Amino acid sequence: MKNSFKLTVFLIPIGIAVNFIGGQIVLLLKLPLYLDSIGTIVVGALCGGIPGAVVGAITNLTISITNPTTLAYIWLNILYGLLAGFLAKRGIFKSLWKTIVASLGFAVIGGGLGATITILMFGGLGAGTTGMITGMLMTMGFSVEVGAFMSELFADLLDKIPTLLIVYFILKSVPMRTLVKLPQGELFINK
Repeated sequence: MKNSFKLTVFLIPIGIAVNFIGGQIVLLLKLPLYLDSIGTIVVGALCGGIPGAVVGAITNLTISITNPTTLAYIWLNILYGLLAGFLAKRGIFKSLWKTIVASLGFAVIGGGLGATITILMFGGLGAGTTGMITGMLMTMGFSVEVGAFMSELFADLLDKIPTLLIVYFILKSVPMRTLVKLPQGELFINK
């Protein structure tokens, strides 16, 4: 138990770094994705929902230093960590197709709650691609609220499928000698 706690504490900053690097790659390549929750979901799956939520919260707190609007979305990354821990206990990440289907749950959190936050905090027009799509939908006659939900759900689904695929392959590649030392590692050991 003591070793699993130490390994969990060690994985938290690695998860934060993975989130940051994923997000920076997307920014540099100007991709219509986020890829900023991979570390949150991996740590949540391997170590439990609370450590995953900690990774998500610290990621958003850190990024908000240079991009303050990300602080409003801290709840998304926290919920991703909790959901990852929950789904891992149900064996979802052991199956490729179940992992892909699970991306819908993460997309609903990101798109649904994300759109709600965008509407309440920023009047419905987010930054970047989703704000542009919302604006285009508004010119087609949709309300700002409907436009925000449509654009953010679409963007989050587009992001969460590759995110969860990356998570699946990371989890598959963790050596058994490491899995046995993690709080939820035994969930990924084929018996």
